[in-house]
Amino acid sequence: MTDSDASSAAPVAAPGGLRIARASLVKAESCVNSVSCLPTDDGYCLQVEQPVTTATACHANSPAPVPPETPIKSNNLQRFRKLVSELLGTLLLVMIVVGSGIMGETLSEDVGVQLMINSIATLAGLYCLITTLGPISGAHFNPVVSMVDVLYGDMPMMECLWYTAVQIMGAILGALIANMMFDVPIALSTTVRFSWNLWISEILSTATLIFVIHGAIRTGQGDTVPIAVASWVGGGYFFTSSTIFANPAVTIGRIFSDTFAGIAPKSAGPFVCFQIIGGLLGYGLVRFLYPSNVSSNDKMAQDDPLYRRAYVLVHQGFFDNHGYNSGTKDRTTSGPTGDASKPCGSCETDKGE
Repeated sequence: MTDSDASSAAPVAAPGGLRIARASLVKAESCVNSVSCLPTDDGYCLQVEQPVTTATACHANSPAPVPPETPIKSNNLQRFRKLVSELLGTLLLVMIVVGSGIMGETLSEDVGVQLMINSIATLAGLYCLITTLGPISGAHFNPVVSMVDVLYGDMPMMECLWYTAVQIMGAILGALIANMMFDVPIALSTTVRFSWNLWISEILSTATLIFVIHGAIRTGQGDTVPIAVASWVGGGYFFTSSTIFANPAVTIGRIFSDTFAGIAPKSAGPFVCFQIIGGLLGYGLVRFLYPSNVSSNDKMAQDDPLYRRAYVLVHQGFFDNHGYNSGTKDRTTSGPTGDASKPCGSCETDKGE
């Protein structure tokens, strides 16, 4: 054995009084740094590494942790996932609204019963859609919601335009699919909804929808958004004269179904205009009642740990990579802040003397 071999094989003192052999172990800091992901204002994720303070070591001949995906590939893929999520969510939402309207007409001639069926189906379906697709795209399903996110600085304008395009596309497809499911002829709606009282209803229903969403977020109750929004929309069928459209994409989609839930093309234009006005009014109301120097999503990320994970997934495009190591028991370590770090499958704590 050479002097260098003897030197590397000699046990050395580790922090906390532990003794570690150099021949089979390397410095722990090389593979067990605590990694945390912090959102930035420009929509990216800043990865911050902090050295682990516990006495942890790694075998020198063990495989290194799998590196994260490149930002370009990850961001492009996540952007595509978000658009698919918005298209699918809006498609299913309109399919629920139109389909339940057709079912209501089939089951009863009583308009009250038809409206009840439409309301309950929309409430339940919207809750499920927001819960399942929210962590992917934010579950907007509504161009006005996306527009307000731009005003808050939570979404780039170009992303909002893409969201709006796929939302409208999904809404049209949803109406067509609902017609086909119930074997209803595909035709433009003849249901006229052209009246000043309906326009006032759309202004107020859209403004209050924005208020419910961002009011919950600003008060750190983001986990209640799915049930709050679904309940508000479900109730809005009965306390608004327009049956709470409050969504330009859904309004456009419902043009393509001449059924209980449809709206004539000449009525849809004013509805969309007043919905945008309502969205701006709701934005101003939230800014007035919840003054803050941080954006709504940043505030939510600070106050609600459940929403923070979804915020990182949606706005930074990084997925939780815990448990990527195969064939070994998952191990996570904590940095000085106590945040869970990226697990190192080749790491182990030496519990020697």
